[in-house]
Amino acid sequence: MANVIHGVVRTDAMLATSASAGLFSFKYFGADGNAADIDNGCVVKLDGLMEGERELYKGISPAADTALSDIVLVGTPEVMYDERLRNLADFYNEAGTNCRGYMLHTGDTFSVTTSCVDAAAEIVKGDIVELQADTKLKVVKTPTAGSTKVGVVYDDVEQVGTLKYVVIRVA
Repeated sequence: MANVIHGVVRTDAMLATSASAGLFSFKYFGADGNAADIDNGCVVKLDGLMEGERELYKGISPAADTALSDIVLVGTPEVMYDERLRNLADFYNEAGTNCRGYMLHTGDTFSVTTSCVDAAAEIVKGDIVELQADTKLKVVKTPTAGSTKVGVVYDDVEQVGTLKYVVIRVA
C-alpha cells in the first residue's frame, strides 16, 4: 500500500466556523460526472441541490472564472475508522460520502497544505491565490486574466511537523 499524503486544511479565522449558515454539505463529482475522492483543502463549486435533497449540494470542479460566492473550501472533520491511520494527511473524502464545505468571506484566513495548491515558483507572502479549472487553488505572482482572485498568501509558508501550510487571506 503506497503512502499517500492527502491535503490538510486549517480554518484559522473563518466566519463559517461560528456562523453555521456558511457551512454546506455536498457530494463531490469529478469531470466524468461520477462520485470521486477529494482532499480537504481543495475547493469546489456548489452546483445546486442534489435531486430530492433539501441541504445536500452537488460539488463539482470550478472553472477559473467561477464566482467566489459559488465556491466552498473542503474541510470535513477527519474521522478515520482504520486504526492504523493516525495522521491528518491520511484522511480524504471518499467518493460518494458527504463532505463539509466552508463558504469564503472577505477577511477569512485559512491554511492548506502545499499539496492543495499549484505554484510555478516558490510561494511567498503577498503572492496572489486564484481559482483554476481544478479543485486545487493556484498561487501566482501576477493575476491571470480570466481567473477569479480568492485572496493573497498572508504569511510565509509554515512548517508544522512534516506538513507545509500556505496561509491564505480571502480578498
